[in-house]
Amino acid sequence: MKNILKIATLFLVFTAFWSCTNDKDPVAGGTAFELRKDALVTPPTVFSEANKSDTFAILNWDRSTYGVSSVPKYYVVISDQANPANEVVLPDLVIDTEADSRTSTLSVDDLNTAMNQLPSFNCNQMNIDIKIKSILGISSNSIPQYSNPISVAVTGYPKTPLALAFVKDSGDPNAALKLASSSFLTNSDYEGYMYLEPGNYKFYQPDACGDYTSPTVYGLTAGSLVAGGSDSFNVAVAGHYFVKANLSSTATNGVPALSYAISSFTSFGIFGTAKGVPFATNRPMTYNSTTKKWELTFELFKGRKFRFKSVNGNPAVSLLGAGSTSGVLNHYPLTDLATSAGDIRVPGTDDGSKQNYVITLDTNTPRNYTYELVAN
Repeated sequence: MKNILKIATLFLVFTAFWSCTNDKDPVAGGTAFELRKDALVTPPTVFSEANKSDTFAILNWDRSTYGVSSVPKYYVVISDQANPANEVVLPDLVIDTEADSRTSTLSVDDLNTAMNQLPSFNCNQMNIDIKIKSILGISSNSIPQYSNPISVAVTGYPKTPLALAFVKDSGDPNAALKLASSSFLTNSDYEGYMYLEPGNYKFYQPDACGDYTSPTVYGLTAGSLVAGGSDSFNVAVAGHYFVKANLSSTATNGVPALSYAISSFTSFGIFGTAKGVPFATNRPMTYNSTTKKWELTFELFKGRKFRFKSVNGNPAVSLLGAGSTSGVLNHYPLTDLATSAGDIRVPGTDDGSKQNYVITLDTNTPRNYTYELVAN
């Protein structure tokens, strides 16, 4: 027995010695390999839509070294020097590791889009670090290495939809309810749902950085929407309103230039075959003043479809239906009430049976209207 123990002990000692002297463990270094950029490229430092296709940098770097033969994956990453812990990976610039390609072309749009994802993003000049991150392994066992940073001072521009505040007289535009446009490129289709108290209101447009320190204020002159207009829009009765505005000097999609529409509605509801006959009749939802969401508990036909509409008594005010993202809704023209545009399908097979659901509609965030179906 003693001999067995001695042999086992010698084996363990030999194994440990062999492992220590022959294995090369993967190493994660702070700056493990060198990153360079092509000095022939002269990039713009102030970004805009006009120069978004310009090449900002052509990057190339050495292989990262882990002491093993496996080829790592390389990623272009950026961070704000003022908040270096917030790192953004540029997903479209993942490098082809099979070919061991270690070069990447970074456009102005690539960098500006990534900067917009930083929590500290602003449209003043920012000091940005560009690095290459290599990853060996997957999931929780991955081993990262970073190149040296290339530091740049650049001014990006926001790519979020434009905002417009609807402000009660003497109110704070920062705290006021907001409308949003469909993109950062257009100011012709602002919209938003809101609960308004009685009073006089005007539209406040922030500067290009979204700051309301020196806004452009749109009021009414002879009933028309005008920058600097002295008259306000009067809300006589507290309630729910769907507000739209076009600040463009030209008509867009049939909406007149420099126009607005403020439509009151009494409730949101559902309609469609999932509701049951009569299909076109609205089933009203209840507004929860605590959560500020519309709610309805109702038995829906499995496998059938429905949409949401706001109404003022009987006339429809707006129509919401399925968007390209699950749970997110898009606006549809009221002319689509008679079509199937934006139908939302209830889970299950259309076999005539029903399922009880808690239906919740959230219209608090303009241009990001969402719903939930929770089975009871």
